Amino acid sequence: MKTMVAMLLAAVGVAVSASSTLAVNFCQSNKDRNCFTGSFGLVDIPGDASHKLLKADFGYVDLNGVGWQTNKETKTDGASIPPLLQPFVGSPWEDGYIRAAVIHDWYCDRHVRTWKETHRVFYDTMLASGLEKPKAKLLFYAVYAFGPRWGYLVPGEKCAAGKNCIQMTGKDAAFVQLPGELADQSSAGELKAIKATIDLKERSGDALTLDELMAIADEAHPKQTLRDQRPAGGDEITK
Repeated sequence: MKTMVAMLLAAVGVAVSASSTLAVNFCQSNKDRNCFTGSFGLVDIPGDASHKLLKADFGYVDLNGVGWQTNKETKTDGASIPPLLQPFVGSPWEDGYIRAAVIHDWYCDRHVRTWKETHRVFYDTMLASGLEKPKAKLLFYAVYAFGPRWGYLVPGEKCAAGKNCIQMTGKDAAFVQLPGELADQSSAGELKAIKATIDLKERSGDALTLDELMAIADEAHPKQTLRDQRPAGGDEITK
C-alpha cells in the first residue's frame, strides 16, 4: 500500500504541504469517536535512513466505536516516496497520511478485519488527521481499486484503542500481502479522471459519496484476485 500511495500521488500531482498545520483529532474521553488514541511519534533507526519505529502504541476509534491499534516499535517506511519525487509530492512522513498509512498497513498485513473495513478506515483516519476530503477520497479510491484484498480472517486479540479494539499482535504479518500497483499508463489515466470527477463534484455541491466511488471502482475492476490462503482457524469473509 505504501508504494501505491506514493505512485498515486505522483501520478495525479497531489501534494500535502509540509508547511501546513493539520488539525489532528485525538480522543478526549472513552466516548469519543473518529479520533486517535495514545500518542504518535517516530524514532529514527541508526544506520537505516529509510525506516522509523513507532515511539508508542497508537490507535484510532472509528465512527462506530471500533478500535484499531498499532504497536510500539513497529517499523514503517511511511509512504515510500522516492527522493526524486519528494520535491513534487512531499515527504514520506507527511501529517496528512502518515497516521492513516501506519494503521492501514498494520491491518492489511494482519487480517483480523475485512479488506473493505480496512480500506474504509484509511479514509476515516486521513480525515481525522485533517486531510481535505477530496484528497482523502482520491486516496481511498486508489486503495479500494488497486489495493490488497483477502478472503479469510484470523482471530484477533483485544487491544487498548477502545472497547471493541482487536488486532493480531507481533511484528510479523499474518500473510505476505503484495500491494496493488499503479504500474501502467491506463491506471494513471484512470486516477487522473477520478481526481477530475471528484474535484468537479465537490465544486458543484454534489460531492461523490464513498459508496459511489466504490461502485465506480467495482465497474472498472469487476474481477479482483484474493491473494491469500485459508489460515489455520481462519474464517472466510462472506461480505
